[in-house]
Order: sequence, then C-alpha cells, then structure tokens
Amino acid sequence: MERVFLRQWVFAGHVSRVRNVGDYFLFTIGNESIAVIRGKDGNVHALFNVCRHRGSRICLEAEGNKRTLVCPYHAWTYATEGKLLAAPAMADGFDSSQFGLHKCHVRVVEGLIFICLGDTPPANEDAFRDWEIFLKPHGLTQAKIGKSMIWQVSANWKLVVENFGECYHCGPTHPEYCSVMAHALPDTHKANKHVGEFADLTAAWEAKAKKLGNLTGRVPHDLNAVHTCVRIPIKEGSLTASRDGRPVAPLMGSFADYDGGYTAGRLYPANYFVACCDHAVIPRFTPLSPQCTEVEMIWLVRGDALERKDYDLKNLTWLWKITTDQDKKIVDDNQAGVNSLAYQPGPYSQTEQGLARYTRWYLDQMQ
Repeated sequence: MERVFLRQWVFAGHVSRVRNVGDYFLFTIGNESIAVIRGKDGNVHALFNVCRHRGSRICLEAEGNKRTLVCPYHAWTYATEGKLLAAPAMADGFDSSQFGLHKCHVRVVEGLIFICLGDTPPANEDAFRDWEIFLKPHGLTQAKIGKSMIWQVSANWKLVVENFGECYHCGPTHPEYCSVMAHALPDTHKANKHVGEFADLTAAWEAKAKKLGNLTGRVPHDLNAVHTCVRIPIKEGSLTASRDGRPVAPLMGSFADYDGGYTAGRLYPANYFVACCDHAVIPRFTPLSPQCTEVEMIWLVRGDALERKDYDLKNLTWLWKITTDQDKKIVDDNQAGVNSLAYQPGPYSQTEQGLARYTRWYLDQMQ
C-alpha cells in the first residue's frame, strides 16, 4: 500500500456519480475511506473520511448528497471542499483554517476520476494525454452508468491484476471471450496460424477505420511504458463486443457508425478501460486486505439511453460478467495454491512478457 497504491493514481469512479453539487460516494482502499464529492466550486474533491477532531468517520452511507459534511460524533462541520466551517465549544484562539479535512489529489480524465492519496502524485502526463485522445471519441464524460457489479476476490491484488493483464489463460478459461474477441486465441499461444489471421484482419480493419477518420494502432510504442492505449478490431463481422456481434446500446460520443473496433488502455498499477462504439467497461481493482481484492465492473452507456428501451442489461453485461465470474474462480484458486508450502514461482510464457515488465516495475517501486 505504501510503495504502490498510496503513491500512484488509482481509478475511483465515474463522474456521473457526482454530477450535482454535494453528490458524493465513498471509495475504500485498504484501511482508507475517501469521500469523492462535487464541491460548491464545481470541482471534484477527494476527502479523507476522517474528522479532524477525534478521527471519527464522517460520511457513513456509501453515497448520497450533502450540503455540508457533519461529523456524527461531535458535530464538527465541513464544507464540500473540506474546509472546517464549525467546531462547537472550542477555546479562544482555535484556528479553524488549520483543521480542514485532509485531501487527495484528483484528476478527471474523460469522465474517469483518478485520485492519489500520497503527498506528491506521479505526473503521468503522457499517459493522461493518450487516454484523453483515445477515449474522447467515446464520449464518456457525457455517459452514464448502465450497470455496475462488484466481486470480492479472495486473492492478493497483484494476482488479480496479473490475471487481467494477460491472455495466456484465455483459451483454457474463457471460451465465451474467445468467441467474441479475435485477439484472444493469438494471445493465448501465439500459434502462427492465428497470429497471421489476426494480422490480416487488423490490416483490413485499419484501412476501413482510417477512412472513417477513427483512431487505430497503439501508443506508446515503448513496451516498458507504464501505460498504453490501443484500438484494434473485435472480430470479422462484429459491430460491438457482444454475444452475436450486434449493437447492445446506442452509439456513443462522436461515432457516426459502427466500425467494428474497440479501444483499450492501461495505466500502472491497476487502471484499465475497454470501450466499443456503443458502450464502455471500466474495471476497478482495489485492494482491501492482503488476500481480498474488490473488483468492480462499470458498464457505461450514452447519457440519454433508457434501460429496456435502448439497452438490455443482460445483453450489455453478458461478456464481461461471465468473464469476471470465471476470473474470480481461477484467481481464488491461484491464491489458494500460492498459499501452499509447495508453491514456487514458475517462468513466464512467451505470451506473458507484459507481466515480466510489470513485475520489474513493481520491484522498482518496492526498492
């Protein structure tokens, strides 16, 4: 927690949860409770949910709307920006300006709220620039949450994130995902046949997408970078990442038509996005304890889309719900095996070199 999560940017939630002044939600990471709130100044703030008097939690409900933040213990009262407004019966000379709520750094990137709990966040300007460029066509700033689901995975966060970051397991574990995403089988075993077929598909798709003025390719090209953004085809004939390849929601952002591609991004230590032309999925991987990780999948749709009219939740969530159900099972079993006296790490495969780079980055943080 000290070397990684308290020093890096972590995804906390989507901006639609704090559209109005006073809207807030609680974000829990490890032992910390953070109130993410829209202040009267119009900005998003992230405040440690800890009263400056005796340390009580202030916000006790998971989300809501508050004009002011009042501690239920002794009624110390704070503004939505964290400033202390009232502290009953304090002695003369008490300087309220010194007792505002402690704040986290906040960065909103195309509707995605990132916070850093440490004193000095990493710059990551290149990463945020690339995320903004690749996410902007999807219109996530104006999107809404169509559905969110939470899994409690009985494993260390690193096992959870390593699993999400590789497709070596896709073939054996995710038949549904492999039936939808053309990259999955090539990324499982690097067989020449599948790699060649995907290269041909990608070349044909890129020509089509570029004619439409849509982004393609990958940035940055430095494989050791802490972030990446990529836009590639889904599968031949598929318009979106769904069971049958057909749309599951209205087109989002600036897309005038389906081009059959999807956009994905990563930022160390545990931030990801996956976005099609008609919906996006934002995973959140948050450590709660050494062997408990909260995984949330957030499905975003166009802001004016209506459930049951414009989208069906079962169709919208099918791919990533079934994939995450499967991931929970295999990662729970992974942790159980790692806990054994017999466990010794094995070598990474040729398709897991991204994990080797990730591990080197992790060790650098621990040093």
